[in-house]
Amino acid sequence: MKESGATTVKVAGIFIVVAALVCLPFVIFGEDFVLPWLKSREQQTGALLLIAIALLAADSVAPVPSTLVIMFLAAKAGPVAGIVGGTAGLAMGVLVSAWVGRAAVGSVAPRFIPEAELARLRDKLQTRLPLTLACWRAVPVMAETSVILAAAAGVPLRRIFAATVLPNFLVAVIYSVAAGDSFATACLTFVATLAA
Repeated sequence: MKESGATTVKVAGIFIVVAALVCLPFVIFGEDFVLPWLKSREQQTGALLLIAIALLAADSVAPVPSTLVIMFLAAKAGPVAGIVGGTAGLAMGVLVSAWVGRAAVGSVAPRFIPEAELARLRDKLQTRLPLTLACWRAVPVMAETSVILAAAAGVPLRRIFAATVLPNFLVAVIYSVAAGDSFATACLTFVATLAA
């Protein structure tokens, strides 16, 4: 097997491991982990907004279904709160994911992937960064995994953050607006966002 082929397998392996680690809290705690936190303050708009932001910020290390959090926030506190809280929480989640990528995965990756290959991966990611990260922002697990891997490859945090601000806003708008409609509309919105 050629060196580049072996590197591709290693990169794919790291990708699978990171995605599995992002999924692990869901396996351990389940998706309903966030509901008691949200329901505890559903009548207090400010507190609910802060809880939703904190939950979304912890999305890469905790079992937080971001679509559920944004829709709950919008349903209880209104679409503006859903958009503001969703955008802020998702943006903070990008920072946490990037930190995990840089601190954890970034320190392990060089043991498996030669520096020259990491540099090549970083260059490829940076040429398509806005499109790559934007496409994954609405996909559960992939949103966090893509940011973790970009940071692990050495893509600067400010570039990652800048590439995800608009997609985070759009995701927050979509789910905040969908929350005001029926559950069927919310499900259709989720599927349509994934397809796009």
